[in-house]
Amino acid sequence: MKSSCSSIVAMPQSEADRKEILNEIEALCIMHQKITQSSECRDFNHRAALLLERLEDARFNRLADRAMDLLACCNPKDLSQCGSVQRAREVLERMRKLAAEDQKNNSEANLV
Repeated sequence: MKSSCSSIVAMPQSEADRKEILNEIEALCIMHQKITQSSECRDFNHRAALLLERLEDARFNRLADRAMDLLACCNPKDLSQCGSVQRAREVLERMRKLAAEDQKNNSEANLV
């Protein structure tokens, strides 16, 4: 997985980056909705951390800030119910909107 990220990072903020990042955010939203066990929560947290790294490398700073918010509220625990489910959903939804806006703005700029 690291090798595919490094080739994408070589061309920051390309259309491919935007689409892949939007797809990853969508996948995280779906994954978060389906979490039923703490092991799945840890997997989600790990995947979100990889996304943060990728966002920082590609200089998607606003999305990276939201990813840090997500990781700050997402603290996987064994044998206890997550108290941050709603906050994580809100952050994911905000990330989804920011990524879609960025993709739309970039598409419109390319038309001009």
